[in-house]
Amino acid sequence: MRILLTNDDGIEAPGLIALYNAIKDLGDILVVAPATVQSATSHAVTFHKPVPVEHKTYPDFTGYAVHGRPADCVKLAVEAISDKPIDLVISGMNAGANIGINVIYSGTVAAAREAAFEGIPAIAVSLHIGDFDNIRWEQAAIHAREAIKLVIDGPRDAHSVININIPILDSGDPPVGIKAVPISHAPMITRYKSDSDPDGHETYAVHNAMEFSRIDPDTDVDAIFQRYTTITPLHFELTHLKQLNHWQAHIAAHKSGIPSRIG
Repeated sequence: MRILLTNDDGIEAPGLIALYNAIKDLGDILVVAPATVQSATSHAVTFHKPVPVEHKTYPDFTGYAVHGRPADCVKLAVEAISDKPIDLVISGMNAGANIGINVIYSGTVAAAREAAFEGIPAIAVSLHIGDFDNIRWEQAAIHAREAIKLVIDGPRDAHSVININIPILDSGDPPVGIKAVPISHAPMITRYKSDSDPDGHETYAVHNAMEFSRIDPDTDVDAIFQRYTTITPLHFELTHLKQLNHWQAHIAAHKSGIPSRIG
């Protein structure tokens, strides 16, 4: 099985290195990842300029450093770099949980989503960070591998993404278990600190950790704070089918001169 490993934290990120070492026996691993950090770039792609790619050797692997976005990495790997079909894409392991609406902003999830667009089964893997000076990457990678193996052995869908999040491991204790849970729809709270730059322009910088307006029970946010590893299948049908039916009826009624109301 050929596995593409990518991320949004950069090809030299400790999360990617730890995950590579944890899964390298699961198949033929091709590493194609951003040359620099691309966190929160979501699904941006590069269309209007060339994308430089470097074939580089690192202590743990040989891979391709892409001067572009996470989605670029997947597109390039599938269409240009890999010499054989890719069977699975794994994106991660991200420094920070991708739960709730954070999956929309995430470059980690976007790379996996690009694979799903291509019809390739995909997994996004993230680690909830507590103490940045005490991140247990190798331990997290062991737990990530357990969840990844569960997904590989399960009912994979070529057009969906399995989103995996590992809880904070600062204490050294393992996750309390694995839960399949839905995405929370609670909005995130973003707190800004104001300042000014050398030219006197007012600036604002995010200065709070991941906070949510509420913690809905039995969701990914709830489970990760209870220290479960979470598994959430994501799909990307953007059409609001119920509203589509209403609009089709509304247009038909408009053509016939019968008043209608969209509900």
